[in-house]
Amino acid sequence: MTKQLSACRKGEISETLFIAGAMVNDWEIFTPFGHAQTADVLLTRDGVRPIAVQVKTATLDRGAYHISVRRNSGGQKARPYEQHDFDVLAAYLPDRNQFVFWTFEDIRSRITVRYDPTRHRQPNNWELLANVAESLTFITPKTVSVLPLAV
Repeated sequence: MTKQLSACRKGEISETLFIAGAMVNDWEIFTPFGHAQTADVLLTRDGVRPIAVQVKTATLDRGAYHISVRRNSGGQKARPYEQHDFDVLAAYLPDRNQFVFWTFEDIRSRITVRYDPTRHRQPNNWELLANVAESLTFITPKTVSVLPLAV
């Protein structure tokens, strides 16, 4: 008897596979601590601005994939992500073992995405990540002390 994976476990697997794919595609990886952040992974390379990636797992239903792109609302009405929550959506297609990517602008204001690879962009469009990183303006952060001085 095969145990059914929980949604949480599927998400962890998708994030891990995304990180491995990003490393193969020569990205440096940073992962936020905790589960309350709106991005799952931060990617960077020399000469480009870091990009924030939200990783989701797609489900296949009647020949099309469905991807939930909503904020975890703790029992409240589902809300779409907001500008600056992330730069790129990475959707894992488990039956193909591939990812497909969209910019935040591609999915703005939506809480679900229906994807059909025979009618829409092709999976494994990793070049979108580089295009997004190169198109964004890099702002040098100011140094701010947020911790109290040691006694």
